[in-house]
This record gives sequence, structure tokens and C-alpha cells, in this order.
Amino acid sequence: MSELSRREILRLAAALGISPALLGLLGCDDSDDVDAPPDGGGMGGMGGGGDMGPEADMGPEADMGPPDDGFPRYTYEGEPGPETLFTHGVASGDPLTDRVILWSHVEGVTEATEVFWEISEDRDFAVRRNVGTFTTNADRDYTVKVDALELSPGTTYFYRFHALGRTSPVGRTRTAPEGAVDRLRFAVVSCSSYAHGWFHTYRELATQPDLDAVLHLGDYIYEYGDGEYGNVRPYDPPHEIITLEDYRRRYRHYRKDPWLQAVHVQHPFICIWDDHESANDSWRGGAQNHNAGEGPWMERRAAAEQAYLEWIPIRESADGRIWRTMRYGDLVDLVMLDSRLWGRDEQTTRDHYADPDRTLLGLDQEAWLNDELADSQAKWRLLGQQVMMGHLRFQASPNLPLNPVNGDQWDGYDASRQRLFQMVRDNDVQNLVVLTGDIHTSWAMELTEDPNDPQLYDPMSGDGALAVEFVATSVTSPGLPAVQPALIDLVLQSNPHIKWTDVEKKGWVLLDVTPERVQGAWYHFDRIDVADPQVPFVAKVFEVYDGAPRLFEVEAVADARPDAPPLA
Repeated sequence: MSELSRREILRLAAALGISPALLGLLGCDDSDDVDAPPDGGGMGGMGGGGDMGPEADMGPEADMGPPDDGFPRYTYEGEPGPETLFTHGVASGDPLTDRVILWSHVEGVTEATEVFWEISEDRDFAVRRNVGTFTTNADRDYTVKVDALELSPGTTYFYRFHALGRTSPVGRTRTAPEGAVDRLRFAVVSCSSYAHGWFHTYRELATQPDLDAVLHLGDYIYEYGDGEYGNVRPYDPPHEIITLEDYRRRYRHYRKDPWLQAVHVQHPFICIWDDHESANDSWRGGAQNHNAGEGPWMERRAAAEQAYLEWIPIRESADGRIWRTMRYGDLVDLVMLDSRLWGRDEQTTRDHYADPDRTLLGLDQEAWLNDELADSQAKWRLLGQQVMMGHLRFQASPNLPLNPVNGDQWDGYDASRQRLFQMVRDNDVQNLVVLTGDIHTSWAMELTEDPNDPQLYDPMSGDGALAVEFVATSVTSPGLPAVQPALIDLVLQSNPHIKWTDVEKKGWVLLDVTPERVQGAWYHFDRIDVADPQVPFVAKVFEVYDGAPRLFEVEAVADARPDAPPLA
């Protein structure tokens, strides 16, 4: 075996939890380190937003400086940039086993700016795993997005950015595991209307260290102006957003929210867009909220997509698609769809819901999804998407027909849904859990071709169910607080596959996954229209078990993982 360089020894020491100082006592020097960086000076200003001034006198040990991990250290000799340079914080997303997207933004600059980034398994950045530089400019709204490579699977990392003598807050992220995995935990969120209240869900999730990722299923921002949809908090800009600068400005506004910043600091996000990142009830060729005088739709759509890709820590593709799969070892294949913009036909009237030529995903995305389901080797397949897949039909009385409620959901694209269910049958897909946002309410249901046909589905035994669906309520966006319990009872009677719903409260779904079961726990708040911190409560818990696509209500929420790595 060849001798290890000091850089390799330091990395091994970090993995084993050995202090770099101890290596000196063991006689490890750097005489054989062919990867040693050139002299770069020390690095000051370790705290978030600090400047890179002269180092304070810390005694004899400080003279040694940080250990030599084989990477260059950030140095800066010019005039410091604005103190607000990193006012929009940091974020990470789309974790794979060996890489993760790191994101930030530099504020208050008017010319191309070089940003230095670094990622480490220790919060002090003594022994880093990788570093690099990224030059941002006005063409990308001064956002920074890098794919940090050469990471280890299933590992928690800390990262930060430096520019113009300033240092960002420290972020925390986690790569996906590989091989045998015994447990995963995800938070599922959607629909955060700034105008309707405060982001208590984000605040709470920022305190939970044992999440592998936050799954955001769309409506990260809303396009409306002040007073058009909610009036608890004002927007910037105050008018409806239409142009590229409008969308960028709205993201800047959102990303100043301290609770949104906090949850991004602590966890990687895996995101898809829904309609309000562009305009209400959008489809590939238009939107309900795109009106005369607002310019060509395709220009507005392109602006919305560009701003989203600039401001969200998502891994980009050459053709702009956001449908993709992330694998979490042998336990979960996380398949994220675009049921909003990629291939969706325009919403139509009830008479055309079953038209076989209509599509929600687009035929190319359908073909890709079929291959993903057929090839998946994981124990569980989690299908993250935007709109309710299960039937939601209403019959006001026995003498009236049973009609779909919402044509923007899969009910309005029944042929697409039937083709998906056929994929599940043809490929003998087991253990499929659909995760949904969009409708600002909570639902737990079993999925089948026709839940009202006793030949296809037995609601008592669950026979005929192909999968289950967990619909997460919104972070803040309004539900249906005025609905009477008697009306909810009628909805449940008309839809025997729906096992529970709450149409008022806001919050999130905590997803706990083991080889034996997937548990979905709905956490709610009593109020989101006040800034005072609110205490969440468990509204309902359901589990689905390996090989049995039906829902079982349980009382206890799975315990938090005791070995969770520390927060940033």
C-alpha cells in the first residue's frame, strides 16, 4: 500500500472523529503532501456576515492557522463589500450520494462577482471536503449555484460562501445514502402564500435535526399583488408579478423571511413548481390568471421558470425539465413529476375529462415515468407531484350524478390517470406512495381506477387499491374553514377511498420510512395569521405496510432519530 499524503490522512481523521491536532503528536507531517496549496494567508471572519479583517491575537496556537487539508483558503485584501452581501442566506438541494447543490445570492453589487465556497464535515471547516469558486452576475440575478462534488453518501456537511471579504451564514446539508438503508425521514410541504400569514411550519422544521430532506411540492411563491389574495402581510413588489424582474424581486422578498431562511440553512430541499410560481391554474400554453394586457404567455412562463431556477437549489437540465428521480439506497426511489407546465393540456369542462387524447404529464414524461417505475429496485417508490391524484367526487343526494369537484386535478385528466394506473399493474409496481400538495387541505386516501365500482375496489378490505396518497396541507394558503362537518361527511360518503380529511388547518406531513412501512403524520397549527410562535399538534397518523397498498390509522408518531447530527 502506498503512503498516505497529509491531505488523505486529514480526511481519514475527520471521518473517524480524530482531532487534526492529535496527528502532530503522532508524527504526521506534510513533507510528502504533493497536493499542498500555495501560501494563502489566514482566514478571518468565520461568522455569518462577518468581514475578513485582520485576525485577532489568539495566542501561540492561533499562529499555527487551520490545518492543511490540501485546499486553498479564502483570502481577500480589498475594501469589504456591503454588510448585507449575504442577506438572502444560503440553501442546498437535490442531494445525490456524492454531490449536492449549494446556493446563495450576493446583494448590493452591480458587476460580476467571484464567490468562494467550501464544504466540510465539521462546522469549523478545519478539514474540508471540497472548495471552489463561482462567478455570478446580473444575467443570473447575482445568484450562486454550484454542484459540490466528491462527497460521501449519507453524510451531513456544513458549507458557506465568501465574497468581497464577507462570509455567509453556515448552512447544513446531507447527501443521499447508498446500499442498505434502514430509515429515512422527510418533511412534505407546499403552498406558502406570504400574504396569508407567517411560516410557522418552516420555523418548526428548522428545529428538527433528523430530516433527510424537505420535499417542497410547489407554490413556493405566489404571483398576486397586495390585497388580491390575502392581506396579512404585504408583498414586494406590491403588484402582480409578470416580468423577469418582477419574479426575481418576489423571490428576493420571500428569501428575506427569517423562518424560510432558517429551514433552508438546516436541510436540503427537493423542489418542484406548481402553478403560482408562474400564474394560477397554469398549463403549458396559458393560465387562468394570465390576462389581456399582460403580454405573451410564453414570455411570462419563461421569465417565471428562469427566476425559479435561479433562486431554488434545484439541479438544472438542458431542456428545462424538472421531472427527475433521486435514489435513497435500497429503501426509496423518489420520483418527482411536473404535472403543471411540461405537458399539461388546458383545463376543460366536465364533458371532456375522459378524452383519451388529453394529457396531464405529456406523453414523453409518461414514457419516462413508466421506465422509472419498471426499473425501480427500491423497497418504496415515493411519487412527488403537484395535484390530487385520487378521485374527489361529490353527490349532493342519491338522485343526482356523482361528479368530479376539480378539473385542475387528475380528475380533469382521467385518461392520464388510467394510463398511470395501468403502468402500475403492467409493471407489478409494489409499495407506491403518492405525495401531493396544491389544495391547501389534508387528505389520506387509497388509489384505484374507480373507488365507487365494487368490482374494482372494496373500501373495507382495501382490495383493489394500487397505491396510497398523502396530501399535505399548505404552509399558509387558505383552506375551507367555513365548510360544515355535514358537508365533509357527504364528501367522505361519496368517496369511500378517502380515509380522512381536514380542510382548514395549516402545517406539514412528516414522512417516516422503514423497510416495513411508511408513516405519514399530519402536523397542524391552530393559527398562522399571527407572528407569535405557535405550537404544532398531531392531527392524524396513517401507515401503509410493505406489500399492502392500504391505509391503517395509528396513534403514535414514530420517535425522532436519536443519532441525528447537530444543527448548524
